[in-house]
Amino acid sequence: MQPPFPCPTAIWHNDTYESISPLRPELSVAGKTVIIVGGGSGIGRETALAFATAGAAHVALFGRTDATLQETAASILSAGKASCSVHIGDLTKADTLQSAAAAVGKWHVLVLSSGYCPTPSTVSSSEEVEWWKGFETNVHGTFLAARAFLPTADPSQAAILGVISDTSLLPVSYLTGLSSYVSSKLAQAKVYEFLAAENPNIFIATIHPGVIETNTFNRSGATAENLPMDKGKNTQHF
Repeated sequence: MQPPFPCPTAIWHNDTYESISPLRPELSVAGKTVIIVGGGSGIGRETALAFATAGAAHVALFGRTDATLQETAASILSAGKASCSVHIGDLTKADTLQSAAAAVGKWHVLVLSSGYCPTPSTVSSSEEVEWWKGFETNVHGTFLAARAFLPTADPSQAAILGVISDTSLLPVSYLTGLSSYVSSKLAQAKVYEFLAAENPNIFIATIHPGVIETNTFNRSGATAENLPMDKGKNTQHF
């Protein structure tokens, strides 16, 4: 399809396509251990399934809700040959992240997909704790996760992929009520820049895989009718 707005990309994809298929031999992650923070739903779940399809040896899932993580784990076990482990914890609690890191051991790919979008409201009418929760999860959580998992990264071939939001680059006139979410995601991107500069032996990149209906999307007040929505496999294969 054609891009829905001015865009430097000639071809716009809303579904998966051959070049990013996890079945391509050159995209194989055979023998690799992959950690998905926020693997119980949304983009995290879809990404976990893609890595399993691509041949990961082990997929470790971290998140707060055991039931949803177990659902993802069951899908992983049926999707490929990967083993899977579930680690319950809170991204804003250092001890739970450190426990997960110790349990998983050496890893090759770390995907940080957890995020939080506070209830949309103006700065003056926001509830303080709710507004700050965006920064606690999106910024502080990224900081804590990096500190917990960096010591056990494979020194020769590790990668960290941070899921950010392109909304942080848009004019705020389009984003009324999202001051906490957008500001915290912009700050989060800068944290990843520092991580990349400080750890040149690790491939670190931020990604915006696409727009799908997730808990964060629904909390933002956005509507699917007005946006170029993506299908799940497009985001997971990206």
